[in-house]
Amino acid sequence: MVDATTANKSAITLTSAPGKVLVLGGYLVLDPNYSGLVVGTDASLYAAVQEQDIDFSDADSSAGDENVPILAVSPQFTSAWWKYVFDAKSNKLAQLDSADGSENRFVHVVLAVTLGLVNHYTSDSLKRFSTQRDGQDASRGLKIVLSADNDFYSQRVALAKLGLDLSSESLRRLPRMCETGTKLKNVHKTGLGSSAAMVTSLVASIFVHFGIVSSHILGPDRCFDSKSMRGLQLIHNVAQFAHCLAQGKVGSGFDVSAAVYGSHVYCRFAPAVINDAMGDTQTVADIAKAVSPENPGWNGAVGRVDIPPRFLLRLADVDSGSNTPSMVKKVLQWQEAHPEESSKLWKSLDAANSQIRDIWTKLASSHKKDAVEYNKAIDWCSVHKSSEWKSAPGLSNSPTLALLCGLVEEILRVRKFQRDLSRNAGVLIEPPEQTELLDACMEVPGVCMAAVPGAGGYDAIFCVTLGQRPSKDVERLWADWKSMRVGPLLANQAHSGVCVLDSKAFPEILAKF
Repeated sequence: MVDATTANKSAITLTSAPGKVLVLGGYLVLDPNYSGLVVGTDASLYAAVQEQDIDFSDADSSAGDENVPILAVSPQFTSAWWKYVFDAKSNKLAQLDSADGSENRFVHVVLAVTLGLVNHYTSDSLKRFSTQRDGQDASRGLKIVLSADNDFYSQRVALAKLGLDLSSESLRRLPRMCETGTKLKNVHKTGLGSSAAMVTSLVASIFVHFGIVSSHILGPDRCFDSKSMRGLQLIHNVAQFAHCLAQGKVGSGFDVSAAVYGSHVYCRFAPAVINDAMGDTQTVADIAKAVSPENPGWNGAVGRVDIPPRFLLRLADVDSGSNTPSMVKKVLQWQEAHPEESSKLWKSLDAANSQIRDIWTKLASSHKKDAVEYNKAIDWCSVHKSSEWKSAPGLSNSPTLALLCGLVEEILRVRKFQRDLSRNAGVLIEPPEQTELLDACMEVPGVCMAAVPGAGGYDAIFCVTLGQRPSKDVERLWADWKSMRVGPLLANQAHSGVCVLDSKAFPEILAKF
């Protein structure tokens, strides 16, 4: 592998972006007339950038007055390094080599787009990398380390090698950011949105490193003034553009939005704002205009979401598989062929989703108004099945209890509409095996929500429990489940989005520099 010298290293810029769970709004988020509830996770993907002298002695094309050599590594995978050179004169990025001759389309596109924009915004930023080799093999360049929390990838193989069972306790015994033992293209992902989180964290780290976005707006004490929001919007727009360009299509964008903003109510932007800039003839100036926060084409919306106190999101990786693009295609085909029927179903789903969001807000408000009453209702419901909640003794006048009962009714309505969509479109959004599992989860005392996230299928489920005790009971149910192998993830909900971190708190990443 290409070596980076230890001399002349700069400070490390480290950013992270969270994973996502689309709790409500699967398929609806493709339509700007509807919205979805996306919850960010405390599992994150990390991008670290450092300037250092990099040995590209075997790459003659790295020489040049305005070329920036780049080494990107993803140490959790085997044979996962790529070296590039960015030509600041032409704003072109070329891959020079990789461990096994492979390409990483997402890394390549992000580097090309962000460095081109850095060069466009501040023409002097890349001049310090001017290569004056004078017979030396090492050139001033960038080293990038990409890492992820374990929940982004299935740990079943790692646990089996250690003789550990598939449980949260076993997962906690694994080292942080542990190696997957496989190539990137073969890894089993858990559906938390690793590509969107990687793109977002890498965009942010490069922009922060070169001063395009201030680190203060991504810090723990961030304030959401107009300047800060503009910086976040720029990261969002560039990450959306790069992610779509790497995929070769414009998706709904909720995964990138979650990586930037964390938990929120999401309404998509008009695809034309990206489509118009994805052509081969577009210049960096065209891209800068397209991704500008002042571009009115970015007409999506990010709304506040209040996660009620003592609610705990639990996620499970189901050892099956679904082809999400194929499922989406079939749903859209049915929608186009049956506009009246699909419109009616969409409105029904949206109404139920809106009711749930409203209940979450009212529950959070209920806690603020009377925490004693709120906690009394939560305490009772956490040890009883949701089917018993309406008859809770001494709580007949409890506003919190009424809201919790309404929440259960609405999530069951959402699931019914999802099964209706499954039958109509011929797509297994909530397959029978998942229905059986989710029904069993709803029978666990203290569970108020259980459903398939996002586009649905066999890949994953989520539950919302009223605290830790029902969460552990749900995990025991998963461990004993026979028809499918259901593995817990450690991730819980989190409010924060992309942020700057102190690299000293991450020795696993520092060790790779």
